[in-house]
Amino acid sequence: MFRFPIVCLAPALIILLSLPCDAAGRTFRVLFVGNAKNTPKTLQLFDGKHSQKIELPRMNLSPVYKLPLGRLSLHLLGETSGKKPKQALAGSPQATLAKGISDFYLIISRNRHNAALPYSMRNNNASPGKVRNGQMLWFNLTKKHITGNVGSQKINLKPKSQKITKAPAKGIKNYHVDIYYQMPKEKDTWPLCETKWLHNPAARIIMFVLPETGSRVPRIMSFTDFRTKKKQP
Repeated sequence: MFRFPIVCLAPALIILLSLPCDAAGRTFRVLFVGNAKNTPKTLQLFDGKHSQKIELPRMNLSPVYKLPLGRLSLHLLGETSGKKPKQALAGSPQATLAKGISDFYLIISRNRHNAALPYSMRNNNASPGKVRNGQMLWFNLTKKHITGNVGSQKINLKPKSQKITKAPAKGIKNYHVDIYYQMPKEKDTWPLCETKWLHNPAARIIMFVLPETGSRVPRIMSFTDFRTKKKQP
């Protein structure tokens, strides 16, 4: 079978500024997945007691936000038109945050079936010890099976799954990437990405395999999440 390389967005291409974060407490960052057309730049996140404005970045991760510790029921709210947050909860997108999660990624996507607010959200645990610096956290948001080699690591992502892989290289260096996708109920694999990426051992690499509108070929996006501990006064 003839195979040809397809360019994909590498970790070195989408690099975030170093953001300070507190050593204690619960933190999270937001990523909006989907078409940016008619999407507001911000929404409100209600944690049961308080509401805070969160950004919906398209090609980046949001700033680092804070939430109280403990088990929380999160609700995504739009403009409340003067209503109190509790009055605007009916039908709003929601997600439950477990007690032991101290850091996570909040992924927000469009959901036209939600009449109250056309979005869905899910939280993905990224607590210290869960995902370490240098490792890669993969989210396959497609119905396709993803396989291949990323540096020294092999990847095998089932449809609609997530996985943590070990560092693909040691130190700051380029490594080879060769990734394929497999359509549902098919045996053949097709090339998705063949290139070289730059490894950053001081940051967590967040990888997304996303469906591409109007194409059977998914796309890969990655984000380098590099944080520094906040200096004590």
